[in-house]
Amino acid sequence: MRIDKFVEDLWIVVSKEVMDAVRDRRSMMAGLLFALLGPFVLAGVLKALIASEVEAGARPLHLVGASHAPGLVRHLEAAGVTLQASEDEPDSLLARSPGAVVLEVPAQAPDALAQGRTATLALWADMSNSDARRQAERVQALVAAFGAQLSGQRLLGAGVAPHHASALRLELRDMGGQGGRTALILGALPLFWLLGLFVGGSHVALDATGGERERRSLEALLAQPVGPGTLFIGKWLTASLFGYVSSAAALLLSVQALARLPLYEVGIAFAPDGAMLGQMLLILLPLALLVGALQCVVALHARTHKEGQIYLNLLQLAPMLLLVEELGSASPASAHLLPLLSQHAHLGALVSGQALAPQLVALSVVGCLGATALLLAFGSRRLGSERFVFGL
Repeated sequence: MRIDKFVEDLWIVVSKEVMDAVRDRRSMMAGLLFALLGPFVLAGVLKALIASEVEAGARPLHLVGASHAPGLVRHLEAAGVTLQASEDEPDSLLARSPGAVVLEVPAQAPDALAQGRTATLALWADMSNSDARRQAERVQALVAAFGAQLSGQRLLGAGVAPHHASALRLELRDMGGQGGRTALILGALPLFWLLGLFVGGSHVALDATGGERERRSLEALLAQPVGPGTLFIGKWLTASLFGYVSSAAALLLSVQALARLPLYEVGIAFAPDGAMLGQMLLILLPLALLVGALQCVVALHARTHKEGQIYLNLLQLAPMLLLVEELGSASPASAHLLPLLSQHAHLGALVSGQALAPQLVALSVVGCLGATALLLAFGSRRLGSERFVFGL
Protein backbone atom coordinates (compact mmCIF):
# COMPACT_ATOMS: atom_id res chain seq x y z
CA MET A 1 0.00 0.00 0.00
CA ARG A 2 1.30 3.44 -0.86
CA ILE A 3 2.13 5.73 2.04
CA ASP A 4 -0.14 8.54 0.82
CA LYS A 5 -3.07 6.13 0.41
CA PHE A 6 -2.48 4.71 3.88
CA VAL A 7 -2.34 8.19 5.41
CA GLU A 8 -5.51 9.23 3.60
CA ASP A 9 -7.41 6.13 4.72
CA LEU A 10 -6.09 6.49 8.26
CA TRP A 11 -7.20 10.11 8.41
CA ILE A 12 -10.70 9.12 7.31
CA VAL A 13 -10.90 6.38 9.96
CA VAL A 14 -9.57 8.61 12.76
CA SER A 15 -11.94 11.45 11.79
CA LYS A 16 -14.88 9.06 11.82
CA GLU A 17 -13.92 7.56 15.20
CA VAL A 18 -13.30 10.93 16.82
CA MET A 19 -16.62 12.25 15.53
CA ASP A 20 -18.43 9.18 16.89
CA ALA A 21 -16.73 9.57 20.26
CA VAL A 22 -17.57 13.28 20.49
CA ARG A 23 -21.18 12.64 19.54
CA ASP A 24 -21.49 10.09 22.35
CA ARG A 25 -21.76 12.69 25.12
CA ARG A 26 -22.14 10.10 27.85
CA SER A 27 -18.94 8.24 26.99
CA MET A 28 -17.00 11.45 26.46
CA MET A 29 -18.07 12.95 29.79
CA ALA A 30 -17.39 9.68 31.60
CA GLY A 31 -13.82 9.84 30.33
CA LEU A 32 -13.29 13.53 31.04
CA LEU A 33 -15.11 13.61 34.37
CA PHE A 34 -12.10 12.06 36.06
CA ALA A 35 -9.83 14.77 34.64
CA LEU A 36 -12.22 17.62 35.45
CA LEU A 37 -13.21 16.68 39.01
CA GLY A 38 -10.32 14.50 40.16
CA PRO A 39 -7.71 17.27 40.61
CA PHE A 40 -10.02 19.36 42.76
CA VAL A 41 -10.96 16.35 44.90
CA LEU A 42 -7.26 15.61 45.37
CA ALA A 43 -6.57 19.26 46.18
CA GLY A 44 -9.37 19.20 48.75
CA VAL A 45 -7.87 16.15 50.44
CA LEU A 46 -4.41 17.74 50.52
CA LYS A 47 -5.86 20.99 51.86
CA ALA A 48 -7.53 19.09 54.69
CA LEU A 49 -4.26 17.32 55.50
CA ILE A 50 -2.33 20.59 55.50
CA ALA A 51 -4.92 22.23 57.74
CA SER A 52 -4.75 19.24 60.07
CA GLU A 53 -0.96 19.42 60.28
CA VAL A 54 -0.96 23.16 60.92
CA GLU A 55 -3.76 22.92 63.46
CA ALA A 56 -2.07 20.06 65.30
CA GLY A 57 1.14 22.08 65.60
CA ALA A 58 -0.66 25.22 66.83
CA ARG A 59 -3.02 23.54 69.28
CA PRO A 60 -2.31 24.41 72.93
CA LEU A 61 -1.03 21.82 75.37
CA HIS A 62 -2.94 21.81 78.65
CA LEU A 63 -0.40 21.70 81.48
CA VAL A 64 -1.61 20.78 84.95
CA GLY A 65 0.88 21.61 87.72
CA ALA A 66 3.02 24.04 85.73
CA SER A 67 4.36 25.60 88.94
CA HIS A 68 5.98 22.26 89.86
CA ALA A 69 8.24 22.17 86.77
CA PRO A 70 9.37 25.63 85.65
CA GLY A 71 12.34 24.15 83.77
CA LEU A 72 10.06 21.90 81.75
CA VAL A 73 7.81 24.86 80.99
CA ARG A 74 10.75 26.82 79.59
CA HIS A 75 11.88 23.79 77.56
CA LEU A 76 8.46 23.31 75.99
CA GLU A 77 8.00 26.98 75.23
CA ALA A 78 11.46 27.12 73.60
CA ALA A 79 10.36 24.25 71.35
CA GLY A 80 7.39 26.30 70.14
CA VAL A 81 4.69 24.53 72.16
CA THR A 82 1.74 26.71 73.14
CA LEU A 83 1.02 26.02 76.81
CA GLN A 84 -2.25 26.57 78.62
CA ALA A 85 -1.82 26.22 82.37
CA SER A 86 -4.71 24.78 84.30
CA GLU A 87 -5.40 23.46 87.79
CA ASP A 88 -8.41 21.34 86.80
CA GLU A 89 -8.44 17.58 86.74
CA PRO A 90 -7.17 16.08 83.44
CA ASP A 91 -10.29 13.98 82.91
CA SER A 92 -12.53 17.04 83.27
CA LEU A 93 -10.33 18.95 80.79
CA LEU A 94 -10.64 16.13 78.26
CA ALA A 95 -14.38 15.99 78.81
CA ARG A 96 -14.72 19.70 78.04
CA SER A 97 -12.26 19.67 75.13
CA PRO A 98 -12.41 16.41 73.14
CA GLY A 99 -9.16 15.78 71.31
CA ALA A 100 -7.11 17.86 73.74
CA VAL A 101 -3.78 16.71 75.20
CA VAL A 102 -3.06 17.22 78.90
CA LEU A 103 0.37 16.95 80.57
CA GLU A 104 0.10 16.49 84.33
CA VAL A 105 3.03 17.27 86.65
CA PRO A 106 2.28 15.88 90.14
CA ALA A 107 3.02 17.93 93.24
CA GLN A 108 5.63 15.40 94.46
CA ALA A 109 7.68 15.69 91.25
CA PRO A 110 10.07 18.43 92.58
CA ASP A 111 10.83 16.43 95.76
CA ALA A 112 11.51 13.28 93.74
CA LEU A 113 13.93 15.13 91.47
CA ALA A 114 15.65 16.79 94.43
CA GLN A 115 16.20 13.38 96.06
CA GLY A 116 17.60 11.87 92.87
CA ARG A 117 14.59 9.68 92.24
CA THR A 118 12.49 9.36 89.10
CA ALA A 119 9.58 11.76 88.75
CA THR A 120 6.60 10.31 86.91
CA LEU A 121 4.55 12.62 84.72
CA ALA A 122 1.21 11.74 83.13
CA LEU A 123 0.22 12.48 79.55
CA TRP A 124 -3.52 12.33 78.92
CA ALA A 125 -4.74 12.02 75.34
CA ASP A 126 -7.27 10.22 73.19
CA MET A 127 -4.93 8.25 70.92
CA SER A 128 -7.79 7.33 68.60
CA ASN A 129 -7.88 11.00 67.57
CA SER A 130 -5.24 11.58 64.88
CA ASP A 131 -4.56 15.22 65.88
CA ALA A 132 -4.26 14.32 69.55
CA ARG A 133 -1.98 11.39 68.72
CA ARG A 134 0.41 13.57 66.70
CA GLN A 135 0.55 16.18 69.44
CA ALA A 136 1.05 13.55 72.13
CA GLU A 137 3.95 11.98 70.22
CA ARG A 138 5.59 15.38 69.90
CA VAL A 139 5.20 16.07 73.63
CA GLN A 140 6.63 12.64 74.46
CA ALA A 141 9.75 13.39 72.42
CA LEU A 142 10.20 16.81 74.05
CA VAL A 143 9.75 15.47 77.57
CA ALA A 144 12.21 12.64 76.83
CA ALA A 145 14.77 15.21 75.64
CA PHE A 146 14.28 17.28 78.80
CA GLY A 147 14.64 14.13 80.91
CA ALA A 148 17.92 13.35 79.18
CA GLN A 149 19.19 16.84 80.09
CA LEU A 150 18.27 16.30 83.75
CA SER A 151 20.02 12.91 83.72
CA GLY A 152 23.17 14.56 82.40
CA GLN A 153 23.06 17.19 85.12
CA ARG A 154 22.72 14.46 87.77
CA LEU A 155 25.74 12.63 86.42
CA LEU A 156 27.77 15.83 86.41
CA GLY A 157 26.75 16.46 90.01
CA ALA A 158 27.98 12.99 90.94
CA GLY A 159 31.31 13.60 89.22
CA VAL A 160 30.56 11.37 86.24
CA ALA A 161 30.77 12.61 82.68
CA PRO A 162 27.33 12.20 81.00
CA HIS A 163 28.80 10.43 77.98
CA HIS A 164 29.89 7.54 80.22
CA ALA A 165 26.23 6.69 80.85
CA SER A 166 25.60 5.59 77.26
CA ALA A 167 27.91 3.41 75.21
CA LEU A 168 26.24 4.27 71.92
CA ARG A 169 24.67 7.38 70.48
CA LEU A 170 22.69 7.44 67.29
CA GLU A 171 22.36 10.66 65.31
CA LEU A 172 19.70 10.83 62.61
CA ARG A 173 20.86 12.86 59.65
CA ASP A 174 18.03 13.32 57.19
CA MET A 175 19.49 13.43 53.69
CA GLY A 176 16.12 13.55 51.96
CA GLY A 177 15.89 17.31 52.03
CA GLN A 178 12.94 19.23 50.73
CA GLY A 179 12.63 17.00 47.64
CA GLY A 180 12.12 13.93 49.78
CA ARG A 181 9.43 15.62 51.84
CA THR A 182 7.74 16.84 48.68
CA ALA A 183 7.76 13.31 47.24
CA LEU A 184 6.33 11.96 50.50
CA ILE A 185 3.37 14.38 50.54
CA LEU A 186 2.74 14.58 46.78
CA GLY A 187 3.63 10.97 45.98
CA ALA A 188 0.06 10.19 44.90
CA LEU A 189 0.14 12.67 42.01
CA PRO A 190 1.96 10.46 39.45
CA LEU A 191 -0.37 7.56 40.22
CA PHE A 192 -3.31 9.89 39.74
CA TRP A 193 -2.06 11.05 36.33
CA LEU A 194 -1.34 7.51 35.16
CA LEU A 195 -4.81 6.42 36.16
CA GLY A 196 -6.19 9.14 33.88
CA LEU A 197 -4.73 7.31 30.88
CA PHE A 198 -6.79 4.24 31.67
CA VAL A 199 -10.01 6.05 32.55
CA GLY A 200 -10.03 8.60 29.72
CA GLY A 201 -9.80 6.22 26.78
CA SER A 202 -11.62 3.14 28.09
CA HIS A 203 -15.10 4.16 26.91
CA VAL A 204 -13.84 5.23 23.50
CA ALA A 205 -11.87 2.00 23.01
CA LEU A 206 -14.84 -0.11 24.08
CA ASP A 207 -17.31 1.66 21.80
CA ALA A 208 -14.93 1.54 18.82
CA THR A 209 -14.22 -2.20 19.10
CA GLY A 210 -16.48 -4.29 21.31
CA GLY A 211 -19.39 -1.89 20.80
CA GLU A 212 -19.05 -2.11 17.01
CA ARG A 213 -18.93 -5.88 17.27
CA GLU A 214 -22.09 -6.02 19.40
CA ARG A 215 -23.99 -3.66 17.06
CA ARG A 216 -22.88 -5.80 14.09
CA SER A 217 -21.47 -2.69 12.40
CA LEU A 218 -17.93 -4.01 12.39
CA GLU A 219 -18.68 -6.16 9.35
CA ALA A 220 -19.85 -3.09 7.43
CA LEU A 221 -16.62 -1.29 8.28
CA LEU A 222 -14.52 -4.23 7.12
CA ALA A 223 -16.43 -4.26 3.83
CA GLN A 224 -15.12 -0.78 3.02
CA PRO A 225 -12.01 -0.37 0.85
CA VAL A 226 -9.83 0.07 3.94
CA GLY A 227 -7.52 -2.60 5.32
CA PRO A 228 -8.19 -4.10 8.75
CA GLY A 229 -4.80 -2.88 9.92
CA THR A 230 -5.72 0.69 9.01
CA LEU A 231 -9.04 0.34 10.81
CA PHE A 232 -7.42 -0.93 13.98
CA ILE A 233 -4.70 1.72 13.94
CA GLY A 234 -7.35 4.43 13.54
CA LYS A 235 -9.34 3.09 16.49
CA TRP A 236 -6.13 2.82 18.50
CA LEU A 237 -5.12 6.42 17.79
CA THR A 238 -8.56 7.66 18.81
CA ALA A 239 -8.56 5.77 22.11
CA SER A 240 -4.99 6.89 22.83
CA LEU A 241 -5.89 10.49 22.04
CA PHE A 242 -8.78 10.60 24.51
CA GLY A 243 -6.75 8.84 27.20
CA TYR A 244 -3.85 11.25 26.73
CA VAL A 245 -6.11 14.31 26.78
CA SER A 246 -7.73 13.09 30.00
CA SER A 247 -4.36 12.48 31.67
CA ALA A 248 -2.89 15.78 30.45
CA ALA A 249 -5.96 17.68 31.68
CA ALA A 250 -5.67 15.96 35.07
CA LEU A 251 -1.99 16.91 35.24
CA LEU A 252 -2.48 20.57 34.30
CA LEU A 253 -5.57 21.04 36.48
CA SER A 254 -3.91 19.41 39.49
CA VAL A 255 -0.92 21.73 39.13
CA GLN A 256 -3.27 24.72 39.01
CA ALA A 257 -5.19 23.45 42.03
CA LEU A 258 -2.03 22.81 44.07
CA ALA A 259 -0.76 26.30 43.24
CA ARG A 260 -3.64 27.65 45.33
CA LEU A 261 -2.81 25.53 48.39
CA PRO A 262 -0.58 26.78 51.25
CA LEU A 263 2.01 24.03 50.75
CA TYR A 264 4.68 26.27 52.26
CA GLU A 265 3.04 25.83 55.65
CA VAL A 266 4.18 22.19 55.71
CA GLY A 267 7.60 22.92 54.18
CA ILE A 268 6.83 22.02 50.56
CA ALA A 269 7.66 24.06 47.47
CA PHE A 270 5.99 22.70 44.33
CA ALA A 271 5.78 25.11 41.42
CA PRO A 272 6.63 23.30 38.17
CA ASP A 273 7.61 25.51 35.26
CA GLY A 274 6.78 25.04 31.60
CA ALA A 275 9.86 22.88 30.98
CA MET A 276 8.94 20.45 33.75
CA LEU A 277 5.34 20.23 32.57
CA GLY A 278 6.58 19.55 29.05
CA GLN A 279 8.77 16.71 30.33
CA MET A 280 5.84 15.20 32.22
CA LEU A 281 3.59 15.33 29.17
CA LEU A 282 6.27 13.73 27.00
CA ILE A 283 6.74 10.94 29.54
CA LEU A 284 3.01 10.20 29.48
CA LEU A 285 2.76 10.12 25.67
CA PRO A 286 4.37 6.69 24.94
CA LEU A 287 2.38 5.10 27.74
CA ALA A 288 -0.82 6.62 26.35
CA LEU A 289 -0.13 4.87 23.04
CA LEU A 290 0.46 1.57 24.82
CA VAL A 291 -2.63 1.86 27.03
CA GLY A 292 -4.80 2.71 24.01
CA ALA A 293 -3.55 -0.33 22.12
CA LEU A 294 -4.05 -2.60 25.12
CA GLN A 295 -7.60 -1.33 25.69
CA CYS A 296 -8.52 -1.81 22.03
CA VAL A 297 -7.17 -5.38 22.01
CA VAL A 298 -8.95 -6.27 25.25
CA ALA A 299 -12.25 -4.63 24.21
CA LEU A 300 -12.09 -6.26 20.78
CA HIS A 301 -12.42 -9.67 22.42
CA ALA A 302 -15.66 -8.68 24.21
CA ARG A 303 -18.83 -9.89 22.55
CA THR A 304 -21.06 -7.46 24.45
CA HIS A 305 -20.70 -3.94 25.82
CA LYS A 306 -21.19 -5.13 29.39
CA GLU A 307 -18.53 -7.81 29.00
CA GLY A 308 -16.12 -5.21 27.65
CA GLN A 309 -16.82 -2.93 30.61
CA ILE A 310 -15.84 -5.73 32.98
CA TYR A 311 -12.57 -6.33 31.15
CA LEU A 312 -11.62 -2.66 30.98
CA ASN A 313 -12.59 -2.01 34.60
CA LEU A 314 -10.25 -4.80 35.62
CA LEU A 315 -7.58 -3.26 33.40
CA GLN A 316 -7.95 0.03 35.29
CA LEU A 317 -6.61 -1.73 38.37
CA ALA A 318 -3.18 -1.96 36.70
CA PRO A 319 -1.91 1.33 38.22
CA MET A 320 -2.67 -0.10 41.66
CA LEU A 321 0.34 -2.39 41.15
CA LEU A 322 2.49 0.68 41.75
CA LEU A 323 1.41 0.59 45.39
CA VAL A 324 3.24 -2.71 45.92
CA GLU A 325 6.11 -2.40 43.45
CA GLU A 326 8.06 0.56 42.15
CA LEU A 327 11.46 1.29 40.64
CA GLY A 328 14.08 2.80 42.91
CA SER A 329 17.65 3.96 42.63
CA ALA A 330 18.86 0.39 43.22
CA SER A 331 16.82 -1.02 40.33
CA PRO A 332 18.81 -2.11 37.26
CA ALA A 333 18.66 0.05 34.17
CA SER A 334 16.91 -2.70 32.22
CA ALA A 335 13.96 -2.46 34.62
CA HIS A 336 13.05 0.85 32.99
CA LEU A 337 11.92 -1.11 29.94
CA LEU A 338 8.86 -2.06 31.98
CA PRO A 339 5.94 0.19 31.03
CA LEU A 340 4.00 1.95 33.77
CA LEU A 341 6.68 1.30 36.40
CA SER A 342 9.25 3.39 34.55
CA GLN A 343 6.81 6.25 33.88
CA HIS A 344 5.82 6.28 37.53
CA ALA A 345 9.47 6.48 38.56
CA HIS A 346 10.25 9.32 36.13
CA LEU A 347 7.19 11.35 37.15
CA GLY A 348 8.00 10.82 40.83
CA ALA A 349 11.54 12.06 40.24
CA LEU A 350 10.26 15.22 38.56
CA VAL A 351 7.78 15.87 41.37
CA SER A 352 10.58 15.62 43.96
CA GLY A 353 12.80 17.97 41.94
CA GLN A 354 15.31 15.41 40.65
CA ALA A 355 16.86 15.43 37.18
CA LEU A 356 16.02 12.66 34.73
CA ALA A 357 18.62 10.37 33.21
CA PRO A 358 18.17 10.52 29.41
CA GLN A 359 19.23 6.90 28.91
CA LEU A 360 16.59 5.67 31.37
CA VAL A 361 13.90 7.75 29.69
CA ALA A 362 14.97 6.30 26.33
CA LEU A 363 14.62 2.77 27.71
CA SER A 364 11.15 3.65 28.96
CA VAL A 365 10.11 4.91 25.50
CA VAL A 366 11.54 1.83 23.79
CA GLY A 367 9.67 -0.49 26.15
CA CYS A 368 6.35 1.26 25.53
CA LEU A 369 6.71 1.53 21.76
CA GLY A 370 7.86 -2.09 21.44
CA ALA A 371 4.88 -3.39 23.40
CA THR A 372 2.58 -1.09 21.41
CA ALA A 373 3.86 -2.45 18.10
CA LEU A 374 3.21 -6.03 19.23
CA LEU A 375 -0.32 -5.18 20.31
CA LEU A 376 -1.04 -3.37 17.04
CA ALA A 377 0.16 -6.34 15.00
CA PHE A 378 -1.96 -8.70 17.11
CA GLY A 379 -5.07 -6.50 16.97
CA SER A 380 -4.80 -5.97 13.21
CA ARG A 381 -4.42 -9.70 12.68
CA ARG A 382 -7.48 -10.45 14.81
CA LEU A 383 -9.54 -7.81 13.04
CA GLY A 384 -8.60 -9.28 9.68
CA SER A 385 -9.73 -12.76 10.69
CA GLU A 386 -13.28 -13.55 9.56
CA ARG A 387 -13.35 -16.45 11.94
CA PHE A 388 -12.75 -14.12 14.87
CA VAL A 389 -15.01 -11.27 13.72
CA PHE A 390 -18.00 -13.51 12.99
CA GLY A 391 -17.32 -15.79 15.95
CA LEU A 392 -16.99 -18.91 13.84
